[in-house]
Amino acid sequence: MSKKDEIEGKLLRFAAPALYSKMIEIFSNLNIHPHDIQGTVIKNENGFDLRLRFSADFSQSVTTQVSFEQAENPDEEVTRFFKEAAEICKAQLISDYFKMIKL
Repeated sequence: MSKKDEIEGKLLRFAAPALYSKMIEIFSNLNIHPHDIQGTVIKNENGFDLRLRFSADFSQSVTTQVSFEQAENPDEEVTRFFKEAAEICKAQLISDYFKMIKL
């Protein structure tokens, strides 16, 4: 496995379970399966750097900074980030699907 293929940071599911649950709740409202996204976090002095990757090869990503408090109790700011990310992910998955159909 090359350095590029390695996962940066820790998986969101294990590092911040409350945050992961909120993400899954929001993404599932748009019928996006948990396996369509990859969430990772890198811990820093202020909280976590959160990165969500998606698309057919997980090449697209969105990032944000969340505090330790937000990781334990996701607030409106975190919810808004997940909703925006879910819309971007949905659009990318639809685009990938139609590209696949044209082949």
